[in-house]
Amino acid sequence: MTERIDKQHRYPWEVIELAVVWYQRDNLTYRAVSEKLMQHGVEVSHKTVFEWVQKFGDVVSRKPKTGKKSPRRETNIEESYVKVNGEWKYMYRSLDGRGNILNAVLRNRRNLASAKSFLSKEADDN
Repeated sequence: MTERIDKQHRYPWEVIELAVVWYQRDNLTYRAVSEKLMQHGVEVSHKTVFEWVQKFGDVVSRKPKTGKKSPRRETNIEESYVKVNGEWKYMYRSLDGRGNILNAVLRNRRNLASAKSFLSKEADDN
């Protein structure tokens, strides 16, 4: 059994991976990644993003790279309940056909407004 590389972190691996991917792929600054995460409901300082990139940058860059669109053009949307900073939050995320994370959002409440806001951001990104 392989050991988790994100052990002892406050945020789920999906959020960490998404931040590192945004930094590497979109050539954003640490502050820009932090602000982009803030728009998605994840409060992270730019210093934390820097530490994630230093610690997990090689792991994320070794994953197979895919284009923006999946060849199968299949998108799955998942919802899960995760603990962040000692508080339970709802995480909505979208995955392409290969399982790569396209987008992730944390919300305090699970209601129709939260789901609609995530879906509208999904439509804007595509």
